[in-house]
Amino acid sequence: MRKLGRFEYFQPASLHEALDLLHHYEERAAILAGGTDLIVAMKLGRKSPACLVDIKRLAPLASIAGDPATGLTIGALATVQSVVTSPAIADRAPLLKSAALAFGHRQIRNRATVVGNWCNASPSADMAPPLLALGARLTVASRRGERAIPLDAFFTGPFETRLDPDEIVTAIQAPIPATLAAGHYARLPKITSVDETLVGVAAVVQLENGVIREARLALSSVAPTPIRAWMAEEFLRDERIDDRLLDEAGRIAASETNPRARAAYRREMSRLLVGRALRVALGRARDVEALR
Repeated sequence: MRKLGRFEYFQPASLHEALDLLHHYEERAAILAGGTDLIVAMKLGRKSPACLVDIKRLAPLASIAGDPATGLTIGALATVQSVVTSPAIADRAPLLKSAALAFGHRQIRNRATVVGNWCNASPSADMAPPLLALGARLTVASRRGERAIPLDAFFTGPFETRLDPDEIVTAIQAPIPATLAAGHYARLPKITSVDETLVGVAAVVQLENGVIREARLALSSVAPTPIRAWMAEEFLRDERIDDRLLDEAGRIAASETNPRARAAYRREMSRLLVGRALRVALGRARDVEALR
């Protein structure tokens, strides 16, 4: 590893102060939250910011909350491990918990933040597919004010996003799934269970009397950015469940991928994992429907 270059370090006591620093330093600044990606990149010489803005003192950004009106809100400092232990996540979006448990070792989960995982914009991010499938959006702040960015419009390329240099993501907001909705996250790691994901698939479905009223499918590590399988979703909508339908949905979703490497293998695994995620999600949706 390379020796770290010189940089200034600030630990703002308020969001307003953090935004002032970002405005002043612009492209030369980097936000430090968990640091599990940033510090490694700095040691490898891939990033060399002139200024680190450490936001860990901004305690209000660490919360996870569920509200019937606004849905789930995951603050910018909420760690991946806090998703595992959050009652709000367990009650309203348990597929987020299963994705968080796939996120490396617990030591990493205790430091890494969900928002940081998004802002790093890795094509293989484990938290990306379930949040995409839930239709989440980011709340972004700067000295100019706030704006919302849908997650499916956030990535512009590998490790690239629509964030401006003076902006900070303050939270992720996800609508709470409908009463008869259920989901599942399925993944294939590169080697062991804590390794980087080779293919990740999240499925969220809404079922009514055996008919799929809505299906959302999102995949990671099979394209330059995490993606929604829009054609497969449309194919499933308002169809009655059967095995052939789900197999065909997997084939369509696989055709929407654009893997960077091991393309044939990743597409085949995408086909299989989409089918698996759909079957588990639909099984859970049937259970929910039976309890009504």
